[in-house]
Amino acid sequence: MDHETSEHLRILAVRRVREDKEAPSEVMQSLGLCRTTIYRWLRAYDRGGFQALRSSKAAGPKPKLTEKQKQQVRTWIVGRDPRQYGFVFGLWTRTIVAALLEKKFGVRLGLTAVGRLLASLKITPQKPLRRAYERDPQAVEQWVQTDYPKLRRRAK
Repeated sequence: MDHETSEHLRILAVRRVREDKEAPSEVMQSLGLCRTTIYRWLRAYDRGGFQALRSSKAAGPKPKLTEKQKQQVRTWIVGRDPRQYGFVFGLWTRTIVAALLEKKFGVRLGLTAVGRLLASLKITPQKPLRRAYERDPQAVEQWVQTDYPKLRRRAK
């Protein structure tokens, strides 16, 4: 039974007992409920009204990092190099971020959780530039300005 149907059933049962003055045993029988169930619903209604009978979303696990800590992680990463924090590799990886979180906050996160954290902070993986180390910017500029146009004219 889905949450909405369960909520409707709780409200219906309590209304019949509290507003229509039906006996709880009659409502139990007609709706196929257990004795403890109807009385638990009635207690909830007595404490908090119909609002106490409403379905609520499951809370889920408590986040391991606070918002302030998440923003701190962002300041560590953006514009900084992992080597500044004692790591030997110069590019940020999820593994390095996880190690930094454990070192600074004592919090262990899996690689998937670190990826989600970085995505929530709008930090996305960057593709490295694919350029030759030997590249000569002046030679490239000369080729674009003079050599390439000559080749293009000859090709026509």
